[in-house]
Amino acid sequence: MTDPVPTSPLTHPTDQSPAVGHTEGTNVQPRAGPPAPPRAFDGRARSFRQEQTRRRSVQEERVGTFLVVVILALGVYTIVTARPHSPGSGDNLPTPGPPITVNLGRPTGVTSVNCTAGGTAYVEPIAWTNATHAFTTGDIGVRVYEIWDGDYIPDPGAVANVTPSNVCAGVPPSWEAIWYVVLASPNGTNLLTYTVDHGWAAVPQGPNNVGIQNDSALILVTVTSLADTGRGLAVVGFAGGSQIHGTVVL
Repeated sequence: MTDPVPTSPLTHPTDQSPAVGHTEGTNVQPRAGPPAPPRAFDGRARSFRQEQTRRRSVQEERVGTFLVVVILALGVYTIVTARPHSPGSGDNLPTPGPPITVNLGRPTGVTSVNCTAGGTAYVEPIAWTNATHAFTTGDIGVRVYEIWDGDYIPDPGAVANVTPSNVCAGVPPSWEAIWYVVLASPNGTNLLTYTVDHGWAAVPQGPNNVGIQNDSALILVTVTSLADTGRGLAVVGFAGGSQIHGTVVL
């Protein structure tokens, strides 16, 4: 009779550990894999945000390009379909015309005259040769100006006392009222006077808006001679939308 093999407490069936990897029938949970690197999640989030930003930038660029194309197309369409202005379209603005040039002759020299009320005036006749289009005195004004800077020499308070045959039938111009102009017909008759303050006035009383004949004269009457002093005389104005302009050096 063989004696039974004694069982060591260390090898009791109920105390044996299951084989490695075998978990059936046990409460032992499988071990998780190794943890992610500390900044792996932050890196993925940053990449996601950068990709979202890039996509928004691309979309904004496409929208901006589309808007530019639309604006350019509208501009081209407006230019192509624009209609030129035609008179009688509902506004009262004149159609702009070509400039009108007044051709003035060179001054014939300065002479002094005794004025009826005493004192002396200086007279410088300037020939009105012609103009490239007809107009009337109501369309123009006369200016005396400084050639080096274009500034006008004013005539505040100037009074022109003129008769058909006398360009200074009153007091002469003064240092406050420096000049006035007389329009004479081709036969030498004084027709109108001009000052900046009062415009054109008839000699004697009559219409002050008249046509100007070729070979008429603008007679500049001054307190002192302005010849060869860097001054000029200008005719300026508008007629039917056309600018009128003519100058001459005194």
